[in-house]
Amino acid sequence: MIDILFFGRVADSLGKRRLAMALPPEGLSLFALRLRLFDGEGDGRLRMSVNQVVVTDDRPLHDGDEVAFFSVFSGG
Repeated sequence: MIDILFFGRVADSLGKRRLAMALPPEGLSLFALRLRLFDGEGDGRLRMSVNQVVVTDDRPLHDGDEVAFFSVFSGG
């Protein structure tokens, strides 16, 4: 089971802030999870972290992982 958190505009667009999901027996990468959740949309506008570390989407996921999706921040 993984815990998926959504922040900012991502949470607003999905209408939820948290989701729990069982991993399939064959495993799942962060990229595959992103495709499942967002239908391939959001490329370039999403940042992702696993266990509070920003990562690239080729990272494999494991039971107990906390995954977060959030918008790119800007400021100055």
